[in-house]
Amino acid sequence: MNMLKRILTATVVTSLLLVSLVFAQAVDPAALLFDAYANKQPIPVLSATMPNLDVKAAYEIQKTYLQKRLETDKIGGFKAGLTTPAAQERFGVTAPVTGILFASGKLADGASVEAAAFRGLMLETEIGFVLGEAITQPVKDVAELQQKVRGVFPAIELPEMGFADMKQLKGVDIIAADVAAVQFIVGAEQALAGQDVNAVTVNLTLNGETVNTGTGKEALGDQWQAALWLVNSIIAQGWTIEPGHVLMTGALGKMIPGKPGKYTADYGDFGKITFEVK
Repeated sequence: MNMLKRILTATVVTSLLLVSLVFAQAVDPAALLFDAYANKQPIPVLSATMPNLDVKAAYEIQKTYLQKRLETDKIGGFKAGLTTPAAQERFGVTAPVTGILFASGKLADGASVEAAAFRGLMLETEIGFVLGEAITQPVKDVAELQQKVRGVFPAIELPEMGFADMKQLKGVDIIAADVAAVQFIVGAEQALAGQDVNAVTVNLTLNGETVNTGTGKEALGDQWQAALWLVNSIIAQGWTIEPGHVLMTGALGKMIPGKPGKYTADYGDFGKITFEVK
């Protein structure tokens, strides 16, 4: 009888393991991300159940996830993230990461931002580039890229970091979830002539108190090299960059929580953006 019980127990355990394995293999990680987005649930930390998830696979998941989103939206541009060595080290990657910006997320100066619409609203002061020509092939150098850029502008990115488990969060999770992209605020466009975007400085205030400062060169050490890297990375992933698309090259200063209040991002001669978080 004991032998029979052991056999039956072993059979049940084996069956449960097989069912679990089949279920795990059947779960589409991109579908998990989309369902969480559609239902405003915490963003899944895929690496917690996919320990072998690497950067290549994460980008494949990202693209499938984005294709689901793009059934009802359009691409507004592309973004770089984790552009500092400290950020890369923190999340276990060895290079910056890329995502797309949705057209529906584009806001203008003076915007009112609803924090409740985000799963963990964050703020980044950035510099943006507007494309004047389509890019379908790798760009060889900065000089060639500058011929394709129509203008530059001050920008605020409004990503969300509402992941289910921040302690287990890795760079591959950030990649898969489109580098936390949600909305972005576009300031007044400036002509390229005479602009040294690396020398641009920004001071961000909340209700009159400084909460962040940064300089243009903080994006990979050089704004144009960062933009070149972003363009060629996006092209390598199979995307096409269209006229009017924007490029955002990474945070100037720190990414900070989006607390309620009135904000002013003062870029000096480069421009100013005001917005409110409610």
